Amino acid sequence: MRMSAYVLVSVALLGLMACGQEPTKPSVPPSPPEKVAPKVLPALETANAAQFVPEGGSLVPLEFGTEGTTSATGTVKGYAAPVYAVAVAQGQTLTVDFKTDSTNLYMNISDAADHSGAALYRGEVEGTTATLTAPRNMTFVITPFQPRAMARRNESGDFTLTVTRR
Repeated sequence: MRMSAYVLVSVALLGLMACGQEPTKPSVPPSPPEKVAPKVLPALETANAAQFVPEGGSLVPLEFGTEGTTSATGTVKGYAAPVYAVAVAQGQTLTVDFKTDSTNLYMNISDAADHSGAALYRGEVEGTTATLTAPRNMTFVITPFQPRAMARRNESGDFTLTVTRR
Protein backbone atom coordinates (compact mmCIF):
# COMPACT_ATOMS: atom_id res chain seq x y z
CA MET A 1 0.00 0.00 0.00
CA ARG A 2 2.81 2.31 0.68
CA MET A 3 4.12 1.90 -2.79
CA SER A 4 0.77 2.60 -4.40
CA ALA A 5 0.30 5.75 -2.28
CA TYR A 6 3.71 6.91 -3.37
CA VAL A 7 2.86 6.17 -7.01
CA LEU A 8 -0.45 8.06 -6.70
CA VAL A 9 1.19 11.12 -5.20
CA SER A 10 3.93 11.06 -7.81
CA VAL A 11 1.43 10.71 -10.64
CA ALA A 12 -0.66 13.53 -9.19
CA LEU A 13 2.36 15.79 -8.94
CA LEU A 14 3.44 14.94 -12.47
CA GLY A 15 -0.07 15.67 -13.69
CA LEU A 16 -0.14 19.05 -11.98
CA MET A 17 3.22 19.95 -13.44
CA ALA A 18 2.12 18.87 -16.91
CA CYS A 19 -1.07 20.93 -16.73
CA GLY A 20 0.41 24.06 -15.26
CA GLN A 21 3.42 26.14 -16.00
CA GLU A 22 6.23 26.79 -13.70
CA PRO A 23 5.91 30.21 -12.18
CA THR A 24 7.92 32.79 -14.06
CA LYS A 25 8.52 36.44 -13.56
CA PRO A 26 6.17 38.65 -15.54
CA SER A 27 7.61 39.54 -18.91
CA VAL A 28 8.36 43.26 -19.14
CA PRO A 29 9.62 44.56 -22.44
CA PRO A 30 12.92 46.40 -22.10
CA SER A 31 12.63 50.14 -21.97
CA PRO A 32 13.83 51.87 -25.10
CA PRO A 33 16.99 53.89 -24.55
CA GLU A 34 16.15 57.32 -23.27
CA LYS A 35 16.21 59.75 -26.15
CA VAL A 36 17.89 63.02 -25.35
CA ALA A 37 16.84 65.77 -27.69
CA PRO A 38 19.87 67.28 -29.36
CA LYS A 39 20.50 70.85 -28.32
CA VAL A 40 19.39 73.30 -30.94
CA LEU A 41 21.56 76.36 -31.06
CA PRO A 42 19.82 79.72 -30.99
CA ALA A 43 20.32 82.17 -33.82
CA LEU A 44 23.52 84.17 -33.54
CA GLU A 45 22.72 87.70 -32.36
CA THR A 46 25.05 89.46 -34.79
CA ALA A 47 23.26 92.83 -34.60
CA ASN A 48 23.69 92.90 -30.81
CA ALA A 49 27.23 91.52 -30.98
CA ALA A 50 28.26 94.29 -33.39
CA GLN A 51 28.12 96.84 -30.55
CA PHE A 52 31.31 95.27 -29.12
CA VAL A 53 33.37 95.69 -32.30
CA PRO A 54 35.90 98.53 -31.96
CA GLU A 55 36.64 100.90 -34.82
CA GLY A 56 38.79 99.07 -37.34
CA GLY A 57 37.79 95.68 -35.89
CA SER A 58 35.55 92.98 -37.31
CA LEU A 59 32.85 90.61 -36.09
CA VAL A 60 33.75 86.94 -36.58
CA PRO A 61 30.96 84.40 -35.97
CA LEU A 62 32.35 81.13 -34.59
CA GLU A 63 30.16 78.42 -36.04
CA PHE A 64 30.79 74.76 -35.31
CA GLY A 65 28.80 71.72 -34.16
CA THR A 66 26.29 71.94 -31.33
CA GLU A 67 29.05 70.60 -29.12
CA GLY A 68 32.75 70.64 -29.83
CA THR A 69 35.82 72.80 -30.08
CA THR A 70 37.18 75.33 -32.54
CA SER A 71 40.17 77.65 -32.61
CA ALA A 72 40.75 81.13 -33.96
CA THR A 73 43.83 83.31 -34.24
CA GLY A 74 44.00 87.06 -34.49
CA THR A 75 45.88 90.26 -33.84
CA VAL A 76 45.06 93.24 -31.69
CA LYS A 77 46.59 96.43 -33.16
CA GLY A 78 45.85 99.58 -31.26
CA TYR A 79 42.15 99.42 -30.46
CA ALA A 80 41.32 97.32 -33.54
CA ALA A 81 40.70 93.62 -33.01
CA PRO A 82 38.47 90.84 -34.25
CA VAL A 83 35.51 90.19 -31.96
CA TYR A 84 34.08 86.67 -31.83
CA ALA A 85 30.41 85.73 -31.42
CA VAL A 86 29.29 82.26 -30.27
CA ALA A 87 25.67 81.10 -29.95
CA VAL A 88 25.03 78.92 -26.89
CA ALA A 89 21.86 77.06 -25.90
CA GLN A 90 20.42 77.30 -22.40
CA GLY A 91 22.36 75.05 -20.02
CA GLN A 92 25.38 74.66 -22.30
CA THR A 93 28.83 75.56 -21.06
CA LEU A 94 31.27 77.68 -23.01
CA THR A 95 34.97 77.40 -22.21
CA VAL A 96 37.40 79.87 -23.77
CA ASP A 97 41.17 79.50 -23.48
CA PHE A 98 43.09 82.66 -24.46
CA LYS A 99 46.77 82.23 -25.35
CA THR A 100 49.22 85.01 -26.20
CA ASP A 101 52.91 85.76 -25.85
CA SER A 102 52.10 89.36 -24.95
CA THR A 103 51.69 90.32 -21.33
CA ASN A 104 49.39 93.14 -22.45
CA LEU A 105 46.60 91.24 -24.21
CA TYR A 106 43.42 90.14 -22.49
CA MET A 107 39.89 89.06 -23.35
CA ASN A 108 36.46 89.96 -22.07
CA ILE A 109 33.36 87.84 -22.56
CA SER A 110 29.99 89.58 -22.66
CA ASP A 111 26.32 88.83 -23.31
CA ALA A 112 25.44 90.27 -26.73
CA ALA A 113 21.99 91.26 -25.46
CA ASP A 114 23.43 93.35 -22.61
CA HIS A 115 23.73 96.85 -24.02
CA SER A 116 25.46 98.15 -20.90
CA GLY A 117 28.75 96.75 -22.19
CA ALA A 118 29.46 95.02 -18.86
CA ALA A 119 31.62 91.92 -19.16
CA LEU A 120 30.52 88.59 -17.69
CA TYR A 121 34.17 87.54 -17.63
CA ARG A 122 37.10 89.98 -17.34
CA GLY A 123 40.31 88.32 -18.44
CA GLU A 124 42.53 91.10 -17.10
CA VAL A 125 41.31 90.24 -13.59
CA GLU A 126 40.11 86.62 -13.85
CA GLY A 127 42.76 84.99 -16.04
CA THR A 128 43.16 83.37 -19.43
CA THR A 129 40.59 80.56 -19.18
CA ALA A 130 36.88 81.28 -18.82
CA THR A 131 34.06 78.82 -18.23
CA LEU A 132 30.52 80.16 -18.44
CA THR A 133 27.16 78.35 -18.40
CA ALA A 134 24.32 79.93 -20.39
CA PRO A 135 21.29 80.71 -18.19
CA ARG A 136 19.22 81.04 -21.40
CA ASN A 137 19.71 80.84 -25.16
CA MET A 138 22.20 83.56 -25.90
CA THR A 139 25.21 84.80 -27.82
CA PHE A 140 28.50 85.23 -25.99
CA VAL A 141 30.85 87.87 -27.37
CA ILE A 142 34.60 87.35 -26.92
CA THR A 143 36.54 90.61 -27.18
CA PRO A 144 40.35 90.52 -27.23
CA PHE A 145 41.91 93.85 -26.21
CA GLN A 146 44.96 95.56 -24.78
CA PRO A 147 45.07 98.28 -22.13
CA ARG A 148 44.45 101.85 -23.24
CA ALA A 149 48.09 102.98 -22.90
CA MET A 150 49.27 100.27 -25.33
CA ALA A 151 46.34 100.82 -27.67
CA ARG A 152 47.05 104.57 -27.84
CA ARG A 153 50.65 103.78 -28.87
CA ASN A 154 49.21 101.49 -31.57
CA GLU A 155 51.06 98.46 -30.19
CA SER A 156 50.06 95.02 -31.41
CA GLY A 157 49.99 91.43 -30.26
CA ASP A 158 48.84 88.06 -31.56
CA PHE A 159 46.57 85.59 -29.80
CA THR A 160 44.89 82.21 -30.17
CA LEU A 161 41.46 81.33 -28.81
CA THR A 162 40.31 77.77 -28.19
CA VAL A 163 36.54 77.73 -27.75
CA THR A 164 34.61 74.69 -26.49
CA ARG A 165 30.83 74.41 -26.33
CA ARG A 166 29.28 71.50 -24.34
